[in-house]
Amino acid sequence: MLRSSSIRILSYVILLLLAGTMIIPLWTVLATAFSTKFGSLQPGINLWPDPISFEGFDTLFRRLNFVLPFSNTLYVTVVGTAAHVLLSALGSYVLIQEDLPGRKIIAGVILLTLTIPTQVILVPLFVVFKQFMLLNTLLSLIVSELVSAFSILLMKTYFEQVPKSMVESARIDGAGHFKLLKDFYLPLALPGVVTVAAFQIVHKYNLFIEPLLFINDPQKITLQIALQSVIQGESATSTNDFIAPNVTMAAIVVALVPLLIFYPFMQKYLIRGLTVGGVKE
Repeated sequence: MLRSSSIRILSYVILLLLAGTMIIPLWTVLATAFSTKFGSLQPGINLWPDPISFEGFDTLFRRLNFVLPFSNTLYVTVVGTAAHVLLSALGSYVLIQEDLPGRKIIAGVILLTLTIPTQVILVPLFVVFKQFMLLNTLLSLIVSELVSAFSILLMKTYFEQVPKSMVESARIDGAGHFKLLKDFYLPLALPGVVTVAAFQIVHKYNLFIEPLLFINDPQKITLQIALQSVIQGESATSTNDFIAPNVTMAAIVVALVPLLIFYPFMQKYLIRGLTVGGVKE
């Protein structure tokens, strides 16, 4: 009994320490963001702004046309996620067809693509996008990683849980593939669909390397690139271009807010996506 209590206390201590490694840096970011320019320049760790000031956010929004990059990011996130979910659902539906020739081989090849890092295909993608005149277009960010093996196989796992008796009854009543997918698989596997969508929303919103490589047009930049350009100003030597740490931290807060609002609603689906298949009945 004593040993069990000791292990539990030790576990709590370790968890608190791990939580501290994430909470303290985030708290420091918030404290610095709400500090004055001179307050943010003080040496050491800033755990509380004194006084509280919105000067950093005011400077950020004066230097950054927030609406344009945010609308570009929103467009890429919404359209890219919708297209990704639709194509992943189609791919998953095909893979669960028992009469599909070479079904296991196809699934194995799709699984094999998980071993290929995204960075490896960025240069070939750049060449292809240049040939198809997709550079400097938001479509390039949507087409990039339009489907993924993770999403297809994850949704396939959910589709396989749909009762076969229900599907067979629908087929006897004359339901075709499109109707089966639309009226049975997608509604009954809705948690899987939402899980894939949740992962894609986070991924598309945080795109950085792709827009940095594919987009040069200032009218097509995304929020992460716009914020990065503001943050880079911190290293400027000119007095007029100098960006204080409070502006830099304000940019980080602005980037985090949409995800912090989104995460509580989608937390269970993100966790389910990581643990699905871990327990076999």
